[in-house]
Amino acid sequence: MFFGKDDLVRDLGTLGVRSGDGVFVHTSLGQIGRVIGGPRALIEALLDVVGPDGLIGMPGFSTDAYDPVDLMTPPPEIDETRRAVIRAHVLGFDPQRSDVRDNGTVPETFRSWPGVVRSPHPTSSVLLLGAGAAEIAGTHDASGWATGPGTPWDRLRARPEMKILLIGVGWNRCSALHAAESIATHRRLKMRVFKSGAGDAPWVRAPDVADDLDRLFPLVGEAWEKAKGVQFGHIGNARCRLTDYAALVDFASAWIDRRNAADGVPAFDPDMIEP
Repeated sequence: MFFGKDDLVRDLGTLGVRSGDGVFVHTSLGQIGRVIGGPRALIEALLDVVGPDGLIGMPGFSTDAYDPVDLMTPPPEIDETRRAVIRAHVLGFDPQRSDVRDNGTVPETFRSWPGVVRSPHPTSSVLLLGAGAAEIAGTHDASGWATGPGTPWDRLRARPEMKILLIGVGWNRCSALHAAESIATHRRLKMRVFKSGAGDAPWVRAPDVADDLDRLFPLVGEAWEKAKGVQFGHIGNARCRLTDYAALVDFASAWIDRRNAADGVPAFDPDMIEP
């Protein structure tokens, strides 16, 4: 079945998206069906529904600031001399050029949309368009928690009527759950190592929550659904979930904290981070 922009506008409204809303979107376009106009049609539909006072957000995760060896599973055995040569070729983050294709075709299209503001984090940026976008995305410290307090992911919690919209994807794709774990007392810890910018920019080592790998996020999403915090519907053929951003983060942070504590994850202590 074919779906046009008007169909998407209708379905977004039926789901509960309103004028003036902020909507952070994760999507699998193919789940909707045959969309006439592709990613552009969905983006235009979202903008039409939230209107000039609304805000659209999408994940801007990119990989060209990483050592490519670190992205391989399992990492190959490479001597330090060869590793240094590989690292010397890493381009580093460029807010205009670093693609987000791993996040999907819709965010990659949105990245270059006129007026989109991208936060300056080398690996974990956000893409925002609409009222307040520049203020929310303007600063994003590369040396701290990528999704933690003081980041755009955190500032979105304070935006009135800020919602999360999952289009044809599950809770394992919900980036705000990383923000939730970042403020939990018991949080899984990893260290990110990446180049802080283009050219001769230095490499940095920064704390972050570990990759979930479907361990907790689907479970906390299921618990949130049982708490009746989610509106369900369809956009085209895609099953969708719409929920309040701040309410989800608060619920998920407490839920993840309890679960991590039960699983033996220690309470975070800054001394865990080696210089």
